[in-house]
Amino acid sequence: MKILRSTQVVSRRRLLAMTTGALAAPFVVVPGRARGAGRVVVVNFGGAIGAAKQQIIYTSFSRDTGIEVIAVPGPDLAKIRAQVQSRDVEWDVVDLLDSWVPSGARLGLLEPIDEKIVDRTGCYPETRHAYAVGGTIYAGGIAFPTDRFGSRVPQNWQDFWDVGRIPGRRGLRNRPSDIIEIALIADGVAPKDVYPCDVERAFKALDRIKPAVSHWIAQTAQTVSLIQSNETDFTFTYTTRVTDMQRAGVPIGFSFQQNILGVGWAGVVKGTPRKEAAMRLCAYIARPELQVAMANLTGNAPCYAHALSKVEPEARKWMPEVGDANNLFVDPQWWDTRVEDLTRRFKEWLQV
Repeated sequence: MKILRSTQVVSRRRLLAMTTGALAAPFVVVPGRARGAGRVVVVNFGGAIGAAKQQIIYTSFSRDTGIEVIAVPGPDLAKIRAQVQSRDVEWDVVDLLDSWVPSGARLGLLEPIDEKIVDRTGCYPETRHAYAVGGTIYAGGIAFPTDRFGSRVPQNWQDFWDVGRIPGRRGLRNRPSDIIEIALIADGVAPKDVYPCDVERAFKALDRIKPAVSHWIAQTAQTVSLIQSNETDFTFTYTTRVTDMQRAGVPIGFSFQQNILGVGWAGVVKGTPRKEAAMRLCAYIARPELQVAMANLTGNAPCYAHALSKVEPEARKWMPEVGDANNLFVDPQWWDTRVEDLTRRFKEWLQV
Protein backbone atom coordinates (compact mmCIF):
# COMPACT_ATOMS: atom_id res chain seq x y z
CA MET A 1 0.00 0.00 0.00
CA LYS A 2 1.28 3.44 -0.85
CA ILE A 3 1.12 5.80 2.10
CA LEU A 4 1.21 9.43 1.11
CA ARG A 5 3.82 11.61 2.78
CA SER A 6 3.21 14.96 4.38
CA THR A 7 3.62 17.99 2.17
CA GLN A 8 4.42 21.66 2.34
CA VAL A 9 0.91 22.71 1.39
CA VAL A 10 -0.16 25.33 3.91
CA SER A 11 -2.59 24.07 6.56
CA ARG A 12 -5.99 25.63 7.20
CA ARG A 13 -4.93 26.82 10.66
CA ARG A 14 -1.87 28.57 9.26
CA LEU A 15 -3.85 30.09 6.41
CA LEU A 16 -6.45 31.46 8.76
CA ALA A 17 -3.75 32.90 10.98
CA MET A 18 -2.18 34.59 7.96
CA THR A 19 -5.38 36.37 6.93
CA THR A 20 -7.62 38.23 9.35
CA GLY A 21 -10.36 40.82 9.20
CA ALA A 22 -13.28 40.66 6.83
CA LEU A 23 -13.07 36.91 6.19
CA ALA A 24 -13.67 36.16 9.85
CA ALA A 25 -16.38 38.77 10.32
CA PRO A 26 -20.12 38.30 9.83
CA PHE A 27 -21.47 39.71 6.62
CA VAL A 28 -22.81 43.21 7.18
CA VAL A 29 -22.96 45.47 4.15
CA VAL A 30 -22.35 49.11 4.94
CA PRO A 31 -24.17 50.86 2.08
CA GLY A 32 -21.83 53.81 1.62
CA ARG A 33 -18.74 51.63 1.81
CA ALA A 34 -19.92 48.65 -0.19
CA ARG A 35 -21.30 50.74 -3.01
CA GLY A 36 -18.26 52.93 -3.52
CA ALA A 37 -16.99 53.12 -7.07
CA GLY A 38 -13.53 51.92 -6.04
CA ARG A 39 -14.67 48.81 -4.23
CA VAL A 40 -15.98 45.36 -5.09
CA VAL A 41 -17.78 43.01 -2.69
CA VAL A 42 -16.76 39.37 -2.92
CA VAL A 43 -18.61 36.60 -1.14
CA ASN A 44 -16.71 33.34 -0.70
CA PHE A 45 -16.93 30.23 1.44
CA GLY A 46 -14.39 31.48 3.95
CA GLY A 47 -12.06 29.09 5.74
CA ALA A 48 -8.68 28.16 4.35
CA ILE A 49 -9.63 28.65 0.71
CA GLY A 50 -11.09 32.07 1.44
CA ALA A 51 -7.90 33.02 3.25
CA ALA A 52 -5.80 31.83 0.32
CA LYS A 53 -7.86 33.90 -2.10
CA GLN A 54 -7.35 36.94 0.10
CA GLN A 55 -3.61 36.44 0.10
CA ILE A 56 -3.09 35.45 -3.54
CA ILE A 57 -5.90 36.97 -5.61
CA TYR A 58 -7.60 39.85 -3.83
CA THR A 59 -4.37 41.46 -2.62
CA SER A 60 -2.84 41.31 -6.12
CA PHE A 61 -5.99 42.71 -7.68
CA SER A 62 -6.20 45.65 -5.27
CA ARG A 63 -2.48 46.41 -5.63
CA ASP A 64 -2.64 46.43 -9.41
CA THR A 65 -6.00 48.16 -9.93
CA GLY A 66 -6.49 50.33 -6.85
CA ILE A 67 -9.91 48.72 -6.36
CA GLU A 68 -10.57 47.59 -2.79
CA VAL A 69 -11.89 44.06 -2.31
CA ILE A 70 -14.35 43.63 0.55
CA ALA A 71 -14.32 39.87 1.13
CA VAL A 72 -17.01 38.26 3.26
CA PRO A 73 -18.09 34.63 3.79
CA GLY A 74 -21.46 33.03 3.11
CA PRO A 75 -22.52 32.58 -0.54
CA ASP A 76 -26.19 31.68 -0.79
CA LEU A 77 -28.14 31.19 -4.01
CA ALA A 78 -31.41 32.27 -2.39
CA LYS A 79 -29.83 35.53 -1.24
CA ILE A 80 -28.44 36.16 -4.70
CA ARG A 81 -31.89 35.61 -6.13
CA ALA A 82 -33.48 37.99 -3.60
CA GLN A 83 -30.98 40.72 -4.45
CA VAL A 84 -31.49 40.35 -8.18
CA GLN A 85 -35.28 40.25 -7.94
CA SER A 86 -35.40 43.29 -5.67
CA ARG A 87 -32.90 45.12 -7.89
CA ASP A 88 -30.90 45.90 -4.78
CA VAL A 89 -27.65 44.10 -5.58
CA GLU A 90 -25.07 44.36 -2.80
CA TRP A 91 -22.81 41.46 -3.82
CA ASP A 92 -20.61 41.69 -6.90
CA VAL A 93 -18.59 38.47 -7.21
CA VAL A 94 -19.75 35.26 -5.54
CA ASP A 95 -18.25 31.81 -5.13
CA LEU A 96 -20.56 29.18 -6.58
CA LEU A 97 -21.12 25.48 -6.06
CA ASP A 98 -21.10 23.32 -9.18
CA SER A 99 -24.88 22.99 -9.25
CA TRP A 100 -25.41 26.73 -8.70
CA VAL A 101 -23.75 27.66 -11.98
CA PRO A 102 -26.38 26.32 -14.40
CA SER A 103 -29.16 27.24 -11.96
CA GLY A 104 -27.88 30.80 -11.66
CA ALA A 105 -27.63 31.11 -15.43
CA ARG A 106 -31.10 29.63 -16.00
CA LEU A 107 -32.71 31.87 -13.40
CA GLY A 108 -31.02 35.01 -14.71
CA LEU A 109 -28.99 35.61 -11.56
CA LEU A 110 -25.54 35.86 -13.17
CA GLU A 111 -23.94 38.13 -15.74
CA PRO A 112 -22.37 36.44 -18.77
CA ILE A 113 -18.60 36.43 -18.51
CA ASP A 114 -17.08 39.20 -20.61
CA GLU A 115 -14.56 37.40 -22.79
CA LYS A 116 -12.97 40.72 -23.72
CA ILE A 117 -11.90 41.12 -20.10
CA VAL A 118 -11.55 37.54 -18.87
CA ASP A 119 -8.98 35.45 -20.74
CA ARG A 120 -9.45 31.69 -20.25
CA THR A 121 -7.37 30.48 -23.17
CA GLY A 122 -6.25 26.91 -22.61
CA CYS A 123 -8.41 26.06 -19.61
CA TYR A 124 -9.94 22.59 -19.29
CA PRO A 125 -13.37 22.52 -20.98
CA GLU A 126 -14.96 21.36 -17.71
CA THR A 127 -13.80 24.56 -16.02
CA ARG A 128 -15.28 26.92 -18.60
CA HIS A 129 -18.84 28.24 -18.45
CA ALA A 130 -20.50 31.19 -20.12
CA TYR A 131 -21.67 32.53 -16.74
CA ALA A 132 -18.85 31.55 -14.35
CA VAL A 133 -15.07 31.41 -14.04
CA GLY A 134 -13.24 28.33 -12.81
CA GLY A 135 -10.64 29.11 -10.17
CA THR A 136 -9.52 25.70 -8.87
CA ILE A 137 -10.14 21.98 -9.29
CA TYR A 138 -10.67 19.96 -6.13
CA ALA A 139 -10.68 16.19 -5.74
CA GLY A 140 -12.77 13.86 -3.61
CA GLY A 141 -11.93 10.24 -2.96
CA ILE A 142 -11.43 7.55 -0.36
CA ALA A 143 -9.60 8.21 2.89
CA PHE A 144 -8.47 5.42 5.20
CA PRO A 145 -6.40 4.90 8.36
CA THR A 146 -2.84 3.73 7.82
CA ASP A 147 -2.43 2.13 11.25
CA ARG A 148 -5.35 -0.28 11.54
CA PHE A 149 -5.73 -2.43 8.43
CA GLY A 150 -2.34 -2.69 6.76
CA SER A 151 -2.84 -2.99 3.01
CA ARG A 152 -6.47 -4.15 3.28
CA VAL A 153 -8.07 -0.80 2.57
CA PRO A 154 -10.30 0.23 -0.36
CA GLN A 155 -8.47 1.96 -3.18
CA ASN A 156 -11.44 2.40 -5.53
CA TRP A 157 -15.21 2.45 -5.25
CA GLN A 158 -15.62 -1.22 -6.13
CA ASP A 159 -13.34 -1.98 -3.17
CA PHE A 160 -15.35 0.39 -0.99
CA TRP A 161 -18.55 -1.53 -1.81
CA ASP A 162 -16.88 -4.92 -1.28
CA VAL A 163 -17.61 -5.26 2.43
CA GLY A 164 -17.01 -9.01 2.41
CA ARG A 165 -13.45 -8.75 1.11
CA ILE A 166 -12.60 -5.51 2.90
CA PRO A 167 -14.64 -5.31 6.11
CA GLY A 168 -14.91 -2.05 7.99
CA ARG A 169 -17.23 0.83 8.80
CA ARG A 170 -17.99 3.15 5.87
CA GLY A 171 -18.70 6.87 5.84
CA LEU A 172 -20.55 8.71 3.06
CA ARG A 173 -22.05 12.20 2.72
CA ASN A 174 -25.72 12.67 3.57
CA ARG A 175 -26.57 14.22 0.21
CA PRO A 176 -27.18 12.75 -3.24
CA SER A 177 -24.64 14.82 -5.21
CA ASP A 178 -21.39 12.90 -5.61
CA ILE A 179 -22.95 9.87 -3.91
CA ILE A 180 -25.16 8.99 -6.90
CA GLU A 181 -22.09 9.09 -9.15
CA ILE A 182 -19.98 7.10 -6.69
CA ALA A 183 -22.65 4.40 -6.42
CA LEU A 184 -22.76 3.98 -10.19
CA ILE A 185 -18.97 3.72 -10.47
CA ALA A 186 -19.01 1.17 -7.64
CA ASP A 187 -21.62 -0.79 -9.60
CA GLY A 188 -19.32 -1.01 -12.60
CA VAL A 189 -20.30 2.02 -14.68
CA ALA A 190 -17.28 3.59 -16.38
CA PRO A 191 -16.84 7.26 -15.39
CA LYS A 192 -17.35 8.35 -19.00
CA ASP A 193 -20.77 6.65 -18.95
CA VAL A 194 -22.02 7.94 -15.60
CA TYR A 195 -24.04 10.78 -17.17
CA PRO A 196 -26.93 10.79 -17.64
CA CYS A 197 -27.14 9.01 -14.28
CA ASP A 198 -29.20 5.86 -14.00
CA VAL A 199 -30.83 6.89 -10.71
CA GLU A 200 -32.61 3.58 -10.11
CA ARG A 201 -29.39 1.64 -10.55
CA ALA A 202 -27.62 4.03 -8.19
CA PHE A 203 -30.18 3.53 -5.43
CA LYS A 204 -29.99 -0.24 -5.82
CA ALA A 205 -26.23 0.00 -5.37
CA LEU A 206 -26.75 2.22 -2.33
CA ASP A 207 -29.10 -0.41 -0.89
CA ARG A 208 -26.18 -2.84 -0.87
CA ILE A 209 -23.72 -0.56 0.93
CA LYS A 210 -26.20 0.98 3.35
CA PRO A 211 -25.81 -1.63 6.14
CA ALA A 212 -22.04 -0.99 6.23
CA VAL A 213 -22.33 2.80 6.49
CA SER A 214 -21.77 3.82 10.09
CA HIS A 215 -22.13 7.55 9.43
CA TRP A 216 -23.97 9.64 6.85
CA ILE A 217 -21.87 12.75 7.22
CA ALA A 218 -23.17 16.32 7.04
CA GLN A 219 -20.04 18.34 7.83
CA THR A 220 -16.96 17.97 5.64
CA ALA A 221 -14.58 18.16 8.60
CA GLN A 222 -16.21 15.05 10.08
CA THR A 223 -15.19 12.93 7.12
CA VAL A 224 -11.66 12.78 8.47
CA SER A 225 -12.25 13.43 12.17
CA LEU A 226 -14.37 10.28 12.37
CA ILE A 227 -11.40 8.26 11.13
CA GLN A 228 -9.13 10.01 13.61
CA SER A 229 -11.48 9.17 16.50
CA ASN A 230 -11.89 5.57 15.30
CA GLU A 231 -15.63 5.99 14.76
CA THR A 232 -15.44 4.96 11.11
CA ASP A 233 -12.79 3.36 8.91
CA PHE A 234 -13.16 4.36 5.25
CA THR A 235 -14.83 7.51 4.01
CA PHE A 236 -15.36 9.90 1.13
CA THR A 237 -13.44 13.13 1.68
CA TYR A 238 -11.19 15.66 -0.06
CA THR A 239 -7.42 15.85 -0.50
CA THR A 240 -7.14 19.10 1.45
CA ARG A 241 -8.75 17.47 4.49
CA VAL A 242 -6.27 14.60 4.42
CA THR A 243 -3.23 16.85 4.08
CA ASP A 244 -4.31 18.77 7.15
CA MET A 245 -4.65 15.56 9.15
CA GLN A 246 -1.33 14.16 7.99
CA ARG A 247 0.39 17.37 8.96
CA ALA A 248 -1.09 17.06 12.42
CA GLY A 249 0.39 13.56 12.70
CA VAL A 250 -2.81 11.60 12.12
CA PRO A 251 -2.15 8.24 10.39
CA ILE A 252 -4.43 8.68 7.39
CA GLY A 253 -4.05 8.07 3.65
CA PHE A 254 -5.92 8.89 0.46
CA SER A 255 -6.48 7.04 -2.79
CA PHE A 256 -6.08 8.78 -6.13
CA GLN A 257 -8.12 6.14 -7.94
CA GLN A 258 -11.59 7.05 -9.25
CA ASN A 259 -11.61 10.59 -7.89
CA ILE A 260 -14.64 12.85 -8.10
CA LEU A 261 -13.55 16.24 -9.43
CA GLY A 262 -15.29 19.55 -8.87
CA VAL A 263 -14.61 23.15 -9.81
CA GLY A 264 -14.36 26.17 -7.54
CA TRP A 265 -16.44 28.66 -9.51
CA ALA A 266 -16.95 32.41 -9.25
CA GLY A 267 -19.65 34.47 -10.94
CA VAL A 268 -20.82 38.07 -11.23
CA VAL A 269 -24.23 38.89 -9.78
CA LYS A 270 -26.73 40.14 -12.35
CA GLY A 271 -27.35 43.87 -12.10
CA THR A 272 -24.33 44.82 -10.04
CA PRO A 273 -23.48 48.52 -10.50
CA ARG A 274 -19.81 47.51 -10.40
CA LYS A 275 -19.94 45.05 -13.28
CA GLU A 276 -16.69 46.09 -14.96
CA ALA A 277 -14.71 45.91 -11.70
CA ALA A 278 -16.28 42.52 -10.97
CA MET A 279 -15.27 41.21 -14.40
CA ARG A 280 -11.75 42.50 -13.87
CA LEU A 281 -11.57 40.56 -10.60
CA CYS A 282 -12.83 37.44 -12.42
CA ALA A 283 -9.97 37.95 -14.85
CA TYR A 284 -7.57 37.70 -11.90
CA ILE A 285 -9.30 34.57 -10.63
CA ALA A 286 -8.76 33.04 -14.09
CA ARG A 287 -5.07 34.02 -14.42
CA PRO A 288 -2.92 30.85 -14.67
CA GLU A 289 -0.04 32.28 -12.63
CA LEU A 290 -2.35 33.14 -9.73
CA GLN A 291 -3.97 29.71 -9.97
CA VAL A 292 -0.49 28.18 -9.67
CA ALA A 293 0.11 30.23 -6.53
CA MET A 294 -3.26 29.07 -5.18
CA ALA A 295 -2.33 25.48 -5.99
CA ASN A 296 0.95 25.75 -4.10
CA LEU A 297 -0.87 27.16 -1.10
CA THR A 298 -3.98 24.93 -1.01
CA GLY A 299 -3.20 21.72 -2.90
CA ASN A 300 -6.15 22.21 -5.29
CA ALA A 301 -5.28 22.01 -8.98
CA PRO A 302 -5.26 24.90 -11.47
CA CYS A 303 -7.75 24.93 -14.33
CA TYR A 304 -5.03 24.87 -17.01
CA ALA A 305 -3.07 21.79 -18.07
CA HIS A 306 -0.03 23.90 -18.97
CA ALA A 307 0.02 25.38 -15.46
CA LEU A 308 0.57 22.06 -13.69
CA SER A 309 4.27 21.98 -14.56
CA LYS A 310 4.72 25.22 -12.61
CA VAL A 311 3.19 23.85 -9.41
CA GLU A 312 5.70 22.91 -6.71
CA PRO A 313 6.32 19.14 -6.56
CA GLU A 314 5.18 18.81 -2.95
CA ALA A 315 1.81 20.34 -3.82
CA ARG A 316 1.54 18.64 -7.21
CA LYS A 317 1.48 15.12 -5.79
CA TRP A 318 -1.79 15.93 -4.03
CA MET A 319 -3.50 16.83 -7.27
CA PRO A 320 -5.48 14.35 -9.33
CA GLU A 321 -4.77 13.48 -12.94
CA VAL A 322 -7.47 15.57 -14.57
CA GLY A 323 -7.23 13.68 -17.85
CA ASP A 324 -7.37 10.23 -16.25
CA ALA A 325 -10.38 8.32 -17.63
CA ASN A 326 -10.92 6.76 -14.21
CA ASN A 327 -11.69 10.15 -12.69
CA LEU A 328 -15.00 11.96 -13.05
CA PHE A 329 -15.84 15.63 -13.31
CA VAL A 330 -19.20 16.41 -11.71
CA ASP A 331 -21.71 17.51 -14.36
CA PRO A 332 -23.54 20.54 -12.92
CA GLN A 333 -25.91 20.69 -15.88
CA TRP A 334 -27.27 17.23 -15.13
CA TRP A 335 -27.91 18.18 -11.50
CA ASP A 336 -29.45 21.58 -12.27
CA THR A 337 -33.15 20.66 -12.37
CA ARG A 338 -32.83 17.39 -10.43
CA VAL A 339 -31.14 18.34 -7.20
CA GLU A 340 -34.31 19.19 -5.24
CA ASP A 341 -36.20 16.02 -6.16
CA LEU A 342 -33.19 13.77 -5.62
CA THR A 343 -32.35 15.42 -2.31
CA ARG A 344 -35.90 14.74 -1.13
CA ARG A 345 -35.76 11.14 -2.32
CA PHE A 346 -32.35 10.58 -0.77
CA LYS A 347 -33.48 11.90 2.62
CA GLU A 348 -36.52 9.63 2.50
CA TRP A 349 -34.30 6.67 1.56
CA LEU A 350 -32.04 7.34 4.55
CA GLN A 351 -35.04 6.98 6.88
CA VAL A 352 -36.07 3.55 5.60
